[in-house]
Amino acid sequence: MKKHSLFLIIMVLPFLSFAQNTPPSNEELRQRANHSFVVLKENVLLVRLKSNIKKINALKEYGYDIKAKEFQNNQDVENKKIIKSFKDEFSFCDTYFFFSENSNLVRAKDFSEPIFLDGNLEVDPSVVLPTDSFLIAEFGHVMSDPGPYKDFYISDSEDGFNKRTSYWAGPNLRFGALIVMNDQFVQIRRPFPSYARTFASFPFFKRSIVNTVARLNTKLFKYEEY
Repeated sequence: MKKHSLFLIIMVLPFLSFAQNTPPSNEELRQRANHSFVVLKENVLLVRLKSNIKKINALKEYGYDIKAKEFQNNQDVENKKIIKSFKDEFSFCDTYFFFSENSNLVRAKDFSEPIFLDGNLEVDPSVVLPTDSFLIAEFGHVMSDPGPYKDFYISDSEDGFNKRTSYWAGPNLRFGALIVMNDQFVQIRRPFPSYARTFASFPFFKRSIVNTVARLNTKLFKYEEY
């Protein structure tokens, strides 16, 4: 009898595992997207900026001070462009900016110390987050669609501990984009407009930072109308 019971358990377990990974219905996806939309519309968007502090420190450690300074200057110019683009072109909700090395604090919603930046990339103690509900955006690379066939694992990187997706089916194409994520840095699924492409790999079609931000703003307002 015990042998038969054990055999049944072994046979059933794979099906239970599959059932737990069953793709959500279109209605469930729509409800999740609507929830994310309301969270953003009624609260704020936090924009993560790359500091690349580890790369800069490594260059200095090996005596490449001039290269480190050049790399730092280029990163600062890009980050200032991102901040200005959001201030000029993004009107869907208020935005706040932080460096990637503070990602773990943002994930834990620990804002006991000032981390938010002004237009000159300086921490501004007067900037206080008015809510603990928010979504997060950053320029990076995104899957064409974070499909339902997946598991999660935690990865340690320069941005802190990130929740990564491990796919066992579905698309795995990556492309440059301005990405919108939940408060745990996981990209939100369609039909929510979770990204605006940069076309960085297509020089003749590449969108500027300001145009990419404007595109995301437009997509969010269009979703509201839909």
